[in-house]
Amino acid sequence: MMTQPGSHHLDVGDGRLYYEVRGSGPLLLVIGQPMTSGPFGPLADLLAEDHTVVTYDPHGLGASTTTNPTHEVSPEIEAEDLARIVDAVGADKADVFGTSGGAVAGLAFAADYPDKVGTVIAHEPPLPELLPDADHVRAAVDDIEESYRESGPGAGFGKFVSLVMHRGPVTEAGVPPAAWPPAGPGVTPPRIRAMRTLPAPKWRPSARKNSRPMTNCSSCAC
Repeated sequence: MMTQPGSHHLDVGDGRLYYEVRGSGPLLLVIGQPMTSGPFGPLADLLAEDHTVVTYDPHGLGASTTTNPTHEVSPEIEAEDLARIVDAVGADKADVFGTSGGAVAGLAFAADYPDKVGTVIAHEPPLPELLPDADHVRAAVDDIEESYRESGPGAGFGKFVSLVMHRGPVTEAGVPPAAWPPAGPGVTPPRIRAMRTLPAPKWRPSARKNSRPMTNCSSCAC
């Protein structure tokens, strides 16, 4: 069943959050990072049959604006945003389904605002600090951010894909380039190495109104 969501905006300290509300019943936040509200629409429609479902565009992404696009958005800032949304909807607490970086935000929300959280389902939260090769993963993530800042999205995305497709422990040698999309029958995938040779854009992240670094990657590998 398709549900027409209600569109809302909420002023926060350094910008404005966009979020959508569907259905009625117990409050459920369905969140990702860097996913915005749009891709969650079909799932939210199904869940809205017996829940009030809120999806949103994370801080500085999609229709959520920020006055300081160079400011790093930590999971703690996203947790504060989620707490504000719960208050704006008029609920006492919410259950949370978070995937990828959204799972990290959901865990931060539970840690910082336990009175506002019921159940958290954290789907594939990228938490390399819990792994034995955490130092090397951290170095790979820092390399992604540096490539993004210096050479733009193509270079950053290439190294990001290489990291998330890597199997096994990360060593001091780092992460080898991966192919994207993965090889398949009759497919000759472009090499991520080629993406890294893309010319640097004429703009820099700090000069683009609603662009910011992949700041969740400063705290995880997503």
